[in-house]
Amino acid sequence: MEQKTIELADFVYVLKKWFWLIIILCIVGAASGFVISKEFMTPIYESKSQLVIKQEQHKNDTTTTSETQSNIQLVNTYKIILVSPTVLDTVIKNLDLPESTEQLAKQILIENSKDSQVLTVNVLNADRELAKQINQQLIKAATKESDKIMSANNIRVLTEPTENMSPVKPNKTLVIGAGFIAGLLLAIFIIVIKETMRQHIRDEKELRAIIKATHLGNINQF
Repeated sequence: MEQKTIELADFVYVLKKWFWLIIILCIVGAASGFVISKEFMTPIYESKSQLVIKQEQHKNDTTTTSETQSNIQLVNTYKIILVSPTVLDTVIKNLDLPESTEQLAKQILIENSKDSQVLTVNVLNADRELAKQINQQLIKAATKESDKIMSANNIRVLTEPTENMSPVKPNKTLVIGAGFIAGLLLAIFIIVIKETMRQHIRDEKELRAIIKATHLGNINQF
């Protein structure tokens, strides 16, 4: 059996024929994405703070290049201290959190730019107020742990923990767009299947192409 394909010249015809299906499935896909993002995905809020990690200087001393490099190396140490089990256990105890240290650690992201003494602490939680409280307690517990381990307070708060009113997750626009594209792909799949499996002749043009004969006229159906 000769395999049927959708010719490029027939693209406009097929598009007009199935335009209603494309529109419906795209709308359904976008609407499904909106409902999923609103009803089935938990909003996640972010609290962000910035810390400066710097060693204490002696009186009348100026910061040298070697001291700056030492401070930068110290940043990596504090990245570990901030998410250490001891610090996280203190946060859990102070806030009476139901999470384990492993679960709490997954909500915390510590970032710093290359050759920078600034640490950015990001806390993600379904409760925006709790996200801020965790961030605050994290800084407080890490400062105490620093005094105990490093025998010095090298943490300076550059930016206090924020409380964002808008969730950072889910990205509703992205989810709706994904639903729209899914609907479009489904429409294309259905159209391709329908057109390639079509057994009847579409019109006179297609008939002439198949039998390579001149069209003389039409016979009316009685």
